[in-house]
Amino acid sequence: MRELEFWECWPAGKTIRPWRKSTYSRSRVMLLFHYTSCMSSLATTFRDKLIPWSLDNLEQRLIVARPVMKKSSVPYGVEFSRKKIPGKRVLVRTHDDGPQKIVRARWPETGLHELYIPKLVCVLKGITDYQTGEYVITCGEGYFILLPPSTPNTTGGRSHLEGEHRKYGSCDLLQLLLFRDHIQCAVCSSRGEEHWEEGEWVISHSQTVYLFHLFMEEALNRQEDSDRLCSQLLSSVFTFLLREVKAGRQRKAAHVAPESTFGGEALQQIRDYVKTHLHQSLTIEKVAQQMYMSPSQFTRYVRRETGRSFVELLTECRIEETKRLLRETDWSIAAISRDVGFRSSTYFITLFGKHVGCSPGEYRSRLKNDLK
Repeated sequence: MRELEFWECWPAGKTIRPWRKSTYSRSRVMLLFHYTSCMSSLATTFRDKLIPWSLDNLEQRLIVARPVMKKSSVPYGVEFSRKKIPGKRVLVRTHDDGPQKIVRARWPETGLHELYIPKLVCVLKGITDYQTGEYVITCGEGYFILLPPSTPNTTGGRSHLEGEHRKYGSCDLLQLLLFRDHIQCAVCSSRGEEHWEEGEWVISHSQTVYLFHLFMEEALNRQEDSDRLCSQLLSSVFTFLLREVKAGRQRKAAHVAPESTFGGEALQQIRDYVKTHLHQSLTIEKVAQQMYMSPSQFTRYVRRETGRSFVELLTECRIEETKRLLRETDWSIAAISRDVGFRSSTYFITLFGKHVGCSPGEYRSRLKNDLK
């Protein structure tokens, strides 16, 4: 292999090292050129396409994949058809508790996967036939397809074209996968039956992840002013991503260590979510989905980090919140019971006595006596 020689310099802290001669193989130079070109292209895509599209009548561009699709629920110009998923759904079982286990199930005959995490598909060019569940959504440049967690969809090396489009069509897609603390960007292209991946990058930016979460919740749970909020949130997500790419703070997906997406902070996030949703019916499945884990993965993680089950962790949070309300408010015992998620006041009083050693009323009386 012929070697290429050129001169390079780079900073080390605040000191500029002297120029020195380096020898690189042609393949390494081409790889560096390809990476730089991809980053420039990705930044251009955010600036010239995704940000303007998200601000231009997003309600006419955003498609939310549902288990049952209705013509009235999709924007004008979007078509969809039923396509039953052939073959058997196979659960993906693994003892891995890390973040890389994002696939809940797969259909080996079709290449469809069911993920624990949500995905946003952006059609950059051409027309795509994107399968979500038992539907194939056909839409063109400028449309977005939001796939909630557990939605079967096309992944891997399968073409995103169907029917006549598979003979003569083409499309370029940017797929954004929302993890607990980072976003993964994957660019792919389909030309007829051929399909290839352009590259995958990870951007870890807490504000962007938070905004993406808000956008997804707003898009899935339609309320007053949802269209305007979705547009503002999505454009903010793309603007943050553009800034991170321009600053060179993205990483190749293959270079992300498991600990970077599933560290010790997950336990605190679980506690925070539980404490802010105590009034709701909290199940392992529901909280695990919010953390983008499988129920078994979530259960093992909580047990490993705390030495207790999720039910025990939930009970602890409810007892601590009860103590706070008894200390800081004059609410009735029944009102506190409902606020911390108990349907039965009798069971609530019994459980409180078991953990604290006295009833809620006695606990409040002791606090008042201590203040005197």
